[in-house]
Amino acid sequence: MVGRIQNKRSVNSIQLRLVTREDMEALFALDQACFRPGIAYSRAELEYFLFHPRSKSLIAEDSDGIAGFAVIDFLLEKGRRIGHIVTIDVSPARRRRGVGRLLMNSLLDLCREAEAVFLRLEVAVDNDSALAFYKQLGFAETGRIRGFYLGKLDALQMGLDMKAGTR
Repeated sequence: MVGRIQNKRSVNSIQLRLVTREDMEALFALDQACFRPGIAYSRAELEYFLFHPRSKSLIAEDSDGIAGFAVIDFLLEKGRRIGHIVTIDVSPARRRRGVGRLLMNSLLDLCREAEAVFLRLEVAVDNDSALAFYKQLGFAETGRIRGFYLGKLDALQMGLDMKAGTR
C-alpha cells in the first residue's frame, strides 16, 4: 500500500506515506493550526483516529516537511462498507497548491480498494472553501447536525456515492 501511494501520487515533489507514531506531535500541531479551538481535535482524540485499526492515515510531505494529512475510517452499515473522512488538514501556508486534492484522491482510492460503496464527512457550515472543494468533487449534502461544533456551530453532512464514479 505505502509503495503504491508513494509512487502513484505526487504534486510538486509532495509524496504520500502512512502515518507513524513518530508523527503524532507534528500532526497534532498542524491540526491545531488548521482548526479553531473546540473544532480542532484534542491530542487524545487525534491519536485515537490516527491509529484506530479501521482507520487509514496518510501524510503529504516534501523536503520542507509535512504539508498535510488525512484520516479515513471504514465502517459496516447494513452490510455495506462505508468510508468516513475524519479529517483532511492542509498547512495554511501550503493551501491552494493541490495538497488537499492529492490527499482526497488518495482517500478515494482507499475507498475503492476497500470496496466502500459510500463516502461521508462532516464540515462546518461556515467553512466555505471546504464546502466548495467537496461539492466540486461530487459530494452532496445529506443532512445537518445542529451544534456539532462547540455546541453552537452546525455541521453539514456530505456524501459521495462511490458507485456513481468520481473525479
